[in-house]
Amino acid sequence: MNRNIIFVLILIIGLILQVIFFSVYKPWGIKPDFLLVIIVVTSLLEGPKTGLLIGVIGGLLQDIFLGNFISINTILKGPLAFISGFLEGHFYKGNYFLAPVATFFTSIVYYLLAIILSEELIFSINYWFTIRTVILPSALYNAVLSFIIYFIFYKTFYGGEKYYGR
Repeated sequence: MNRNIIFVLILIIGLILQVIFFSVYKPWGIKPDFLLVIIVVTSLLEGPKTGLLIGVIGGLLQDIFLGNFISINTILKGPLAFISGFLEGHFYKGNYFLAPVATFFTSIVYYLLAIILSEELIFSINYWFTIRTVILPSALYNAVLSFIIYFIFYKTFYGGEKYYGR
């Protein structure tokens, strides 16, 4: 089966987990963006083109299932996945700490851009409080999840091979 189809199926499973499991189970009141984690990890392993494809599809799925056709998730996740994908050829894929660092910073950028691009939030929130209580803890949670997901994807799709690039 084509690897992109497998990644889309993983996105659908991830969306179901995000909507059902992570909406109920929120340690310390923090809700991760499981789809963003899957998208960044896929981008790091597969490169910018596949990352863009998976980012746009993941954003569309999230927007469609959460109420809007094309909204902020599609607009942000595609380009962020594309940018994350540029790290693919420059780092050793067996480095399990690349995914948490990349996911942490991508999550911060995603959440900040989501606030800035949202008409309802841009002028009505306390940015410092939101960064301290929502964005940084969520980015840290996403980073921890990305470590686990990266390990699973790397072992599953690459057999844990020790090589640089493709």
